[in-house]
Amino acid sequence: MSRTQYLIELESVRQNLIKMGETTVALFGEALCALMEPNSGARERSREFESQIDHQHGLIHDQCLSLITRQAPVASDARLVTGVLDAIVDLELIGDYAYEIACASMRRRPPAQVLAQISDVGAKTRETLAIAVDCWRRDARTRVPPVRARGAAIQAECRTLYEKISQLTSMPGDATTFVDLMLICRHFERILRHAVCVAEQAAEAAPLHDERPSEDISRQI
Repeated sequence: MSRTQYLIELESVRQNLIKMGETTVALFGEALCALMEPNSGARERSREFESQIDHQHGLIHDQCLSLITRQAPVASDARLVTGVLDAIVDLELIGDYAYEIACASMRRRPPAQVLAQISDVGAKTRETLAIAVDCWRRDARTRVPPVRARGAAIQAECRTLYEKISQLTSMPGDATTFVDLMLICRHFERILRHAVCVAEQAAEAAPLHDERPSEDISRQI
């Protein structure tokens, strides 16, 4: 395989990772919709996105292994391939957590104030995930610190909300809904943790200062 063709296929892998990231963001958005509007059909759409993520994971994994076996990668290529392999694991886990949120039982409607706070933290989490995926497009090294700081701040909000909801479980009646919301808070934290990893992997895979990015290659895809 020629070097040019190899670079084209590497760029194809990166683009496929970005598409997988976009699917994951879409799944998380549907999960939030299912949480806020249980009868909106978002749960069914979430299932479709979850299946798509599994397919994309397998496709990208096979692409990476094929590239490794066909040509010994140089340092920059190896960073990209290993970064992609790590990132797709994080994205698949995020998809799993998002689908679990979409399938939360929610036997009764929680108080409006609590639901509003869940919605707000969920929206911030989704935006952070979108920013992390965007790190694979450009400026990864400069974008990672803000993603880390943002993720840490929202995780702190999740923990505060978790403690608030845990106190509601002592109220008379069925506490199942509050337990579900506590689990959702934990899932938000986990998603944020994996989102930060996705951003960090993009930074590690990015070309160093002495490595010229192949912009013309990306235009050939």
